[in-house]
Amino acid sequence: MDEDVESKRSRPTNYKEEIEGALKEDEQRIGDVFREKSKHDNDPEAIRKALGVPTVGTIYIHLGAIQTLLECRRITKGPELARVRARMLRSFADRHADLLTDGTKQRLLTLAHEHQNFAEDESTLAAAANRAKKHDEEQSGKPGIYVYTLPHYMNKPVFEPEEDDSNDRTYLKVGMSNRDAGKRVREQITTALPEAPLILRRYELSDPKDAKYQELEKKMHEHLNAADHNQNRETGAGKEWFLTHLPFIDSTARLLGLVPVYEYERNDENEDR
Repeated sequence: MDEDVESKRSRPTNYKEEIEGALKEDEQRIGDVFREKSKHDNDPEAIRKALGVPTVGTIYIHLGAIQTLLECRRITKGPELARVRARMLRSFADRHADLLTDGTKQRLLTLAHEHQNFAEDESTLAAAANRAKKHDEEQSGKPGIYVYTLPHYMNKPVFEPEEDDSNDRTYLKVGMSNRDAGKRVREQITTALPEAPLILRRYELSDPKDAKYQELEKKMHEHLNAADHNQNRETGAGKEWFLTHLPFIDSTARLLGLVPVYEYERNDENEDR
């Protein structure tokens, strides 16, 4: 180990100062958000525009992650976010090993372990299911393109990348309703699903008079298939399930002129603070 690295690791510094220093140097999205948030007075929508991110929910996720790092505590009440945060904390400690003292790295790894245990706790999962039901009821009487999944697929993604800045791929359902997205989802609960789903997105057109959601749903499915975000083609299985991730669906929706009017991450992070 060279002398510069050794001096950094042994030099007594403030935990928060170490984390802030690492965030300033971070080349992933969390670093981008950290650098922009002071420029825009912590305004998530302004940060989203500055970074060209499709939805503000993504910014809320990273702001929550930054708060978790700086305060060295768990703030999320959701098991899905806790699982993602556990991976983020381990990755951050590893990525900035040369900038952090051993004590700071150990605090991050201990916090990661706490997040992982919380994500797998049965009472945590039950509380998340109750919150999801409340969120779903809020979508009653509203039309649009909707995206939902099962808690199992959120907590145990089909493909979980090693890179912190890459996205999990899991099964997401992309459907539509011209009248009531929440009701449409609930209809499927009673007939085909083993557990209550999580509504992750609802998109609308900015001008309701242009609402041709069936046509837009078809275009979204075509785009997902063309990008090899594989549609479920098994006999007897639902054809609107795709092995994909929300950032790609958000990007597709934006290309089709759809606006996200409900974002699960934003809702969940607001509750957690």
